[in-house]
Amino acid sequence: MTPRLLLCTTNGTGLGHLTRTMAIARRLPERWTPVIFSLSQAVPIVRQQGFSCEFLPSAGYAGLDRGDWNLLYERRLGELLLEYDPAVVAFDGTYPYVGLFAQMPAHRQRRFVWVRRAMWKPGLGRESLGRAGLFDRVIEPGEIAEDADQGGTVAQRGQAIRVGPVLATEPDELHPRPMARARLGLEPDATWALVQLGAGAINDTSTLIGAALAGLSEVPGLRIALAESTIAQRRADVPEGVWPLQRYPLAPDLAAFDLAVTAAGYNSVHELAAAGVPTIFAPNRDTQLDDQLARARYLAQQGAARCWDDGTLEGFRTQLATLLDPSTRTEVGQRAHSLVTPGGARQAAAALVEGLTP
Repeated sequence: MTPRLLLCTTNGTGLGHLTRTMAIARRLPERWTPVIFSLSQAVPIVRQQGFSCEFLPSAGYAGLDRGDWNLLYERRLGELLLEYDPAVVAFDGTYPYVGLFAQMPAHRQRRFVWVRRAMWKPGLGRESLGRAGLFDRVIEPGEIAEDADQGGTVAQRGQAIRVGPVLATEPDELHPRPMARARLGLEPDATWALVQLGAGAINDTSTLIGAALAGLSEVPGLRIALAESTIAQRRADVPEGVWPLQRYPLAPDLAAFDLAVTAAGYNSVHELAAAGVPTIFAPNRDTQLDDQLARARYLAQQGAARCWDDGTLEGFRTQLATLLDPSTRTEVGQRAHSLVTPGGARQAAAALVEGLTP
């Protein structure tokens, strides 16, 4: 029987932790078989990508308080440990669950790993970090803005196995622009902007997505592609002339775009930078731990992106104006690309099973 890993993720509706987990799972050494255990509603997508996947609804979706839900998580995790008998149990998330820790004493023959990205908001997450020593090892995916990181993980860098940025698509795996545009159905010779900003009223310029679409539509000849979540219903308010995209994964085809406008989450930043796409980042300040503002400002300071941190239409116009010149876009994209060291997913995969006999 091939040895197994149980890769556990958070996420109720998002795909960030799942995307990193699948990136690592794809690059495991030969003969290791991953099984993904997730709270995400995107489980069907995981299975479409060819992975075995188990699902448990999050506390919010299950309608349970945290105490009852952790008991449910503990019981379900215990069942999976007995069913799959994994040599490694890895958790990708910022708040490891009480139910996970409750299973550890009875399963010390297994390796428990925390895959913990950095760039936390300063002063937060102390309780989680205080439990890091309960894991056999901690793997820290590379962070493009690590020099600006002032979060709690910085003090624990020395205890973590640090790898390069974990990318779903490595630079040498990107489809060239003509192929990418053909795959996405985009006009081959136009200038294309990608917008990926989540919820918000499109016809309201007080929202990020509304302001971005309004500003981009003012540029003559610029075509706009609007990326929508693959686990949400298609929007009914997409303006005429805006090309809707509902595709996962999008990362292999990022070379299709001349510029992008997105939030400054870990995956978006690193995938776009690796692809050399000049980007205007709109940092989400409402995340629990992820310091998107610091990440976006750092990239802007390096000349590797633009930071749209005031959320206004006028602020967006200002940032966009600096990227309308093709030579400037090229320079910004090249600077972003130069900041990303490839290979992190393969390094993380190797660290999960290092020293274990397949």
